[in-house]
Amino acid sequence: MLRKGILPILFAVVISFAGTRLVACAGPAWPSDEERRFLDAYRTSVTAGASEEQFAHADKLYVEALQVLSETYVEQIDRVAFVDNSIAMLGDLETDDTSPIGVVGAVLDDSLHDLDPHSAYMTDDMFRRLQESTEGSFAGVGIVIALDDEKRIRIVSPIDDTPAARAGLRPDDRITHIDGYQMVGEPISEAVRRMRGRVGDPVTLTIQRVEDSFDVTVKRARIEVPSVTASIIDQDIGYIRVSRFDATTLDQTQEYLQELEDRIASPRGIIVDLRRNPGGLLDSAADIADQFLTEGLIVATEGRGERKLRSYEADRSDFFEKVPMAILLDRGSASGAELMAAALRENGRGIIIGERSFGKGSMQRIMPLTSGGGLKITTGYYTTPENHIVQGHGVIPDIEISLADAEEFEREIDLEHALPSRRRDPRQSLATLEATSCEQDIEIERLGKSSRENLEENLAESEGEKPLRDSVLECAVGYFDKGPLANYRNQMEPLLRAGL
Repeated sequence: MLRKGILPILFAVVISFAGTRLVACAGPAWPSDEERRFLDAYRTSVTAGASEEQFAHADKLYVEALQVLSETYVEQIDRVAFVDNSIAMLGDLETDDTSPIGVVGAVLDDSLHDLDPHSAYMTDDMFRRLQESTEGSFAGVGIVIALDDEKRIRIVSPIDDTPAARAGLRPDDRITHIDGYQMVGEPISEAVRRMRGRVGDPVTLTIQRVEDSFDVTVKRARIEVPSVTASIIDQDIGYIRVSRFDATTLDQTQEYLQELEDRIASPRGIIVDLRRNPGGLLDSAADIADQFLTEGLIVATEGRGERKLRSYEADRSDFFEKVPMAILLDRGSASGAELMAAALRENGRGIIIGERSFGKGSMQRIMPLTSGGGLKITTGYYTTPENHIVQGHGVIPDIEISLADAEEFEREIDLEHALPSRRRDPRQSLATLEATSCEQDIEIERLGKSSRENLEENLAESEGEKPLRDSVLECAVGYFDKGPLANYRNQMEPLLRAGL
């Protein structure tokens, strides 16, 4: 296990998402005069007939939430201003649940979003789904879905060896009803919610296949969702893609890295692909970075007033020691992905190729409340080995690859109520290249089972479409070869070895 120091953690870390931890919180105090103003005001927004017990439950929720916020938020909270804002929101509240707990929960959620885009109130159902997302598995039927042009639920592909695959569901089938509920026009999230449930419980899907319509009843099962894929490129370059950091990602990564080492006798390089990785469990991201580092700080956290909270130190380096490394980032790489990339570069382990990352460098904790649900609250910032903060800045690549078809994209700093930037890494890109300038044909041998991306690619091939080429990956291969990026290798490697 990692050596994690600075200050001991006095509570159990259960889950985290995009840098989130779950901690227990203290019980609420009696309402203050400020809190009482809101407790009196929200009653006029509640549906008539609510019981005193319901009001007492909702009152407790608000008081407890404000207490936790005052004690743990990354900045000092102005309690009077927070209560004033909560009262002001009652006039424009958008919620279908006008019970006491529904109104208070909606006000808390809006008030927390006004602090920063990542703080929120979570109902019990939301809390449960968050746990599923970090466990790397869920109870469902096992299909990849999308919306078609007519806003119907389209099956992209069934996942191998799942209830959906065994029931004979096919790519391009449409799901018109779930347990009799009309799904046309409904969002993807609603379809996901209705298909997930307890292991063994049945769910009936109404399938439209060309002109036929029929019902299929399947029993939900535990669906394992891989977060890691790997390949061998041109027979001597190891490639591993990590799409998120959950409870199973480290084991998957170690298994693939071992296979890559066993299969490649004299590796020319290793590519770690963190593009479109939104983050996840910080412990998982730090542990995976540790697979490539023998020593040094990986990441640290600091709270209110720049108080140091926790650090993660490397002690492992099990794989590809001294093999040149390229880390791929893009604008969708966030949180743990950014921190892992910065740790590898700042410890002299590899260079970063791609785009400036998203810039999400704040830490959230999930705190279950005794009154039900929980709060997701921003409690600190992550710092890199060189004490930089990626919040708002992102991670600048050493070699930036410019994509001709790149669209406008909001990063963290563009989000409403985003926390300000702090302690920016002064690095600038060594070079900026057009992606088309280093495209090349590469040979890819995929390892293990197909991932979601591979399923979609295989589907395109089966329908006669030509898969999109990955220009950034092709450029990265050129770093280890004789392509345009190889011109920078002799400049970069001595700097890495010197720890610069």
